Amino acid sequence: MRNHRVSAIAVFALVGVFSMLLGTVSAHHSRAGVYEPNGKNITMKGVVTEWRWRNPHVFLVWNTKDDKGTLVAWTGELSSITSMVSEGLDRNTFKAGQEVTVTVSPARSGAPQSQLLKVVMADGKAPIDRLGQNIPD
Repeated sequence: MRNHRVSAIAVFALVGVFSMLLGTVSAHHSRAGVYEPNGKNITMKGVVTEWRWRNPHVFLVWNTKDDKGTLVAWTGELSSITSMVSEGLDRNTFKAGQEVTVTVSPARSGAPQSQLLKVVMADGKAPIDRLGQNIPD
């Protein structure tokens, strides 16, 4: 009887570990249905308001004016901190008040949300340039 109890505990433990691993894997999502496909990119000038350096995704937030002159806060999504560090970015790459020119793949919904493709600083440097690349989810 003791062997059955130990076996049952081992099975429950393995099932628990396996389901935790599956939950972690399935929690990652694709952005393919959220943003417009390549070729429908838009470029705009703006001023950085926030650089959200956090996982699971890093975000740049900037203000820009729409075609009516109204100030609009846009959010641009990037990959994880680990991916950004491997591309040479860090928590100090952007500061509030910096002028930027941003190229994005906009949200299909029309909301001011996007996947960041390129950011050019006022001095002409482009800390983010993913145009023409296969961007990871």
